[in-house]
Amino acid sequence: MNNFIVGYGETLTTKVDIGGGGGDKKHPYSISEAMKRIGSQLEEIISKIENKPDTECAGGKVVIKFIQHPSYLAKSYYPRKLFSAYGMEDIGSRAVTVKPEQWGVKKHPEAGLASCVFVSGEKSQYRKLLTDLTSNSLTRASEDVLRTLERIEYFDAAEKIKSIDTSGDSLNLEVVIHASADDEYVVRAFDDYASLNGGAVRREKAKVVGGLTFLPVSIPHGKEQILAKFAQLRVLRSIPKLRMNKPETLRSPVSNPVTLPNWNPDILNRDFKVCIFDGGLGDGNHIFNWVTEIVPAGMEGSHPEYLAHGSEVCSAYLFGPALGSDCTLGSPYTTVDIVRVISQGDDDPDLFDVLTRIEDTLKLKTYKYVNLSLGPNIAIDDDEVHVWTSVIDALLQDGDCLAVVAVGNDGDLPGDYGRVQPPSDMVNSLSVGASDGELQGWARAPYSCVGPGRSPGVVKPDGVMFGGAPHNLFRVYSPRIHSFVDTMGTSYAAPYALRVAAGIDAITDFNLSTNTVKALMVHSAKPDEHDLKNVGWGRFPTSPESVITCLDDEATIVFQGELENSKHLRIPVPLPASTDSTWVHLSATFCISAIVDPEHPLRYTRSGLEISFRANEDRFTLDGANADTKPFFSLGKLYPSEYELREDAHKWETTLSRHQRFKRSTLQSPVFDVKYHAREQGGTISEDLPAIRYTLILTIRAEGDNSIYNKILQENQTLQAINVRTRIEIKP
Repeated sequence: MNNFIVGYGETLTTKVDIGGGGGDKKHPYSISEAMKRIGSQLEEIISKIENKPDTECAGGKVVIKFIQHPSYLAKSYYPRKLFSAYGMEDIGSRAVTVKPEQWGVKKHPEAGLASCVFVSGEKSQYRKLLTDLTSNSLTRASEDVLRTLERIEYFDAAEKIKSIDTSGDSLNLEVVIHASADDEYVVRAFDDYASLNGGAVRREKAKVVGGLTFLPVSIPHGKEQILAKFAQLRVLRSIPKLRMNKPETLRSPVSNPVTLPNWNPDILNRDFKVCIFDGGLGDGNHIFNWVTEIVPAGMEGSHPEYLAHGSEVCSAYLFGPALGSDCTLGSPYTTVDIVRVISQGDDDPDLFDVLTRIEDTLKLKTYKYVNLSLGPNIAIDDDEVHVWTSVIDALLQDGDCLAVVAVGNDGDLPGDYGRVQPPSDMVNSLSVGASDGELQGWARAPYSCVGPGRSPGVVKPDGVMFGGAPHNLFRVYSPRIHSFVDTMGTSYAAPYALRVAAGIDAITDFNLSTNTVKALMVHSAKPDEHDLKNVGWGRFPTSPESVITCLDDEATIVFQGELENSKHLRIPVPLPASTDSTWVHLSATFCISAIVDPEHPLRYTRSGLEISFRANEDRFTLDGANADTKPFFSLGKLYPSEYELREDAHKWETTLSRHQRFKRSTLQSPVFDVKYHAREQGGTISEDLPAIRYTLILTIRAEGDNSIYNKILQENQTLQAINVRTRIEIKP
């Protein structure tokens, strides 16, 4: 008999009040030192901007950079009070590595991660700040902010220019402007400035996310340096091409006869809907019973390669890879829609039209699960968030839809060129790389893009799924030719992973949130000693049935609930007192959806969790602190040397997972204390953000005690094993 995972863990939780504290801050600079240093830097900047032409400054405003000392990354030190005191506006930030002149402590690294804040202000406002600074007329609040600064700098045009394709006479650029939906004057001013320099701005294609506006621009080669002088321009780069699979990817027909699963609409789940964004399906396919194609206006024409890719991605979702010598296909768990987002007549080099079709569909809130096996063919940038990531991540932040995204097929390129590609760096998605097999000895497929992702979102890919490799190809049923094809790519790994994720939802008679399904996938992933940057949390399971069952000596409990802003929630680990085991293994996976701020990559998520593990709920020291409080999660253990992370980076990740082993004698009423932190744009603390939904998947394994599952259910009457729909056969 199978033991199924247990639901309603949230009924065991309680709200608690936990005090906090900290010592006095040791400042690197005195106030007098700070005023002298920053004063000379500000004077130099003012001399640079005094003669900056009005055409380069929307609304007469100039953008400069305020770079804080690495000691002041905490949200309480965000320098907004200084800017508001002088009528300036902080419009974004990014992470930079800084070698300070001084540190406030004896033990310190040579360099540290710091926050670079972009500030927009009029020239007169900067002059006023300098006057007050040199005449000692600053308020105490402004002085306190100044001492947190390492330096201020002019935002030079050259550093705004990223990768540029100079092969043609005209450049097709993606330009990012510091302009929210209320800053139309900035976009108009940029349009006028670009026109003065021979450029053309496609304003009708603009994408606005938070405080950023993304625009496609064409301009003569050689004019990019001039364009970058526009004060509110943050970054410009060449528009990448669309990625699906590499052009040289092998696609070899296979002569085996095809036997499709029986069409039985009664066994297909209709409680939720699934969508694939791709090249379409076309007429003459053999999977019309399971797939509905949606063709937006103007997309009637298509290319055979696009249709082949779209139909095979659908096939990978419905049936998985063909297995064995007889090419057995799995049975679908759900039907699926495919939205045609690329077509034969699609000459959209900037991919803005493709993104718009995806965006328009997601806004309808029709689908609980979607798949993206396409995107911009460019590696992610730590400094800036791509328009695809920004737009789609914002649409997913309510947690109502889970997007499964292929990470790209350039993992065999050197260095950062092989990193994951947008929008697989989204924090509110499940990004999928490819493994070269499903049996023992598997590894990352050599083409599969690698991590790390951006922090927050540092663990990317989230995991890997079989996607084929030169020595072990992915055999997919191709509906357009009614035959099997041997191929490979993350394009097939992603829908295969989605098949399992949606299958978990389909076969369980339980209200699973998308966060919970994502958390279950991560929780079940097996790293098998592989490097995190290659496989993320590990190789995902190949069947939903394996996810929802427990081993004989373990119990997996699902906690789904809400966390209130700045409140503590105590989540007990329901380890029975009678557990008969020397060693107890705890595996925990937390998952939330987060509001995102693309203009602040360093503080990209506005929702975070502070998680403390207490091995003994009731054990306290003389000063009232819990003596058994330990960190359970630490990103430093994940990326200890190759990736620089802020000290509290783990608090702002949307997904955390870890396994630890404990001696049974050390665990007495163990608990997790969880606090939801919310921050405004840029990092200042917020008390106004609403409660968020969270998921914790907790597995308690007691080595050798095969009664633990029943003991947990008997001692906690509100817990219930999740029901499984009877149409699915669970194999022992």
